[in-house]
Amino acid sequence: MIILELLVFLITIIFLSLSFSGIGSLITFNTKSDFFINIFFGFIVVSLIVTFIHFFSKINFLISGSIILVGITLVFWKKNPLISFKKKTSILFLVVIFLLLPIFISQKYHEDFGYYHLPYSLAFIEEKIVFGFANIDLPYVYNSIWLNLYPIFFIENKNFDFLTLPSFLLFLSFIIFSIKNIIEKKDRIENSDYYLIVILFYFLLKFTRISEFGVDIPAIIFSVLSIYYFIKFYETEENLDKKSFFYFNLAFSIFSILIKLSTALVIILPIYLYFSNFKNLKFYIFSFKFLIIIFLCLIFFIQLFIYTGCVLFPTTLTCLNVSWFNPDHIDLSKQLELTNKSYSLAKDIYSPEEYLSNFNWFLFWIKRSSIEIMEHLLTMTLPLLTFIFVLKKGPVTHVVFQERLILALFISLSFLFWLNYSPVFRFAIHIFITLVFLFFSSILISKEFSKKKFVIFISIFLMFSFSKNILRINNTEKLFLGIQKIENEYILNKKNSNKYANIYYPDVKKNKKNSWQGRLCWI
Repeated sequence: MIILELLVFLITIIFLSLSFSGIGSLITFNTKSDFFINIFFGFIVVSLIVTFIHFFSKINFLISGSIILVGITLVFWKKNPLISFKKKTSILFLVVIFLLLPIFISQKYHEDFGYYHLPYSLAFIEEKIVFGFANIDLPYVYNSIWLNLYPIFFIENKNFDFLTLPSFLLFLSFIIFSIKNIIEKKDRIENSDYYLIVILFYFLLKFTRISEFGVDIPAIIFSVLSIYYFIKFYETEENLDKKSFFYFNLAFSIFSILIKLSTALVIILPIYLYFSNFKNLKFYIFSFKFLIIIFLCLIFFIQLFIYTGCVLFPTTLTCLNVSWFNPDHIDLSKQLELTNKSYSLAKDIYSPEEYLSNFNWFLFWIKRSSIEIMEHLLTMTLPLLTFIFVLKKGPVTHVVFQERLILALFISLSFLFWLNYSPVFRFAIHIFITLVFLFFSSILISKEFSKKKFVIFISIFLMFSFSKNILRINNTEKLFLGIQKIENEYILNKKNSNKYANIYYPDVKKNKKNSWQGRLCWI
């Protein structure tokens, strides 16, 4: 049975990839795009469409099906090349997909899923947009554009087994996109390719569980795509290519910020590109493609205003005195800052105000976070060092990345922003990856690249991911494609129930076996 499900799932991934690529091609015309770049832009366009439609209607199966069908139609109508790979490369990609598929089998999702990802998505299919939606629960104050994609992945009877599929599809597309760009390279390997190698090694070794695929991973992927095209901008002399790479850099930067505010400083890179190349780009930014990105931002901020009464958080400057505005939400940033800076370790020593002042929090945060940071850094550097070790010294014809200073400035400012507001490692993965790349870039570019050795490394890391998931699946009682649901029990809330609706809340005592998730409304 599971074999048949896997086959259907594989076909579903192919059709969704075609659909998102078709939709993405609507805004990649006259650019140096390909099948996978169109998929990345497909996520941008679909999130725009779903967010806009939700202003006027709930998202039902007809709307979801229509979006997907239009995308598939566009692929064939525009004769978008599906996968123009060589035979050997195609076989390799099928192997990649096969080895990563177990990630999606009987997945255990992280706590945020039941906390607010699922109820947020349900709100899209049950009602059109609700004014003051943030007053329902605090997580809705900072909404993510990525969660707006989830509603189209519901299936019958609100079954949410495939709500994690967009994140998995993005991850899979990025892995294949990166491998394709490296192994199909006809000329020399460049700095941007080595940047992808650093990311590939780390992603395949670290992200082996679907529980690690919250909104952080999509934000990180679009951030590193933005940085990747910033690097590529300086590797070409062709004006049309430069314009394409600038467009990709800007679009992916903005989308990553709309997914997760912690990536905000990635916008430094397209701003620098624009003003340092003003002569070539000054009018290009007014083309139709950019209007779509501007419209996405406009729609997102309108949604945020409808939810909270503010266009931006946590500042009060953009808040209006509307009936649904809650001034208590402004303090949420401080609450999150205390949590992210490990205040729980010092709550018996400092008041919240004292803890955040004069860097009193720093030593407590280091105590709690140092092991995690070291573990991630070792995962980034050790495989890379091993790869460097097995490569031969190359000819001195390769060009070291020239804009190291601006990239170093971006890293420095990003670290300061991260430390000041939300020093949780998963919010800064793109910064650490870029730091590791910048540190080793001169050594990497001086080596003679070997596709054979690269494929061997990638194969080993894919097998590592596959093995971890096979061991997990082996210890799972029921095998199926989707999310392991939390079986909570509920009590009728007689006080808030009425003749129109019954309101239930979790029976915390009976749900102790489900730990923290026993307090959530999994439905």
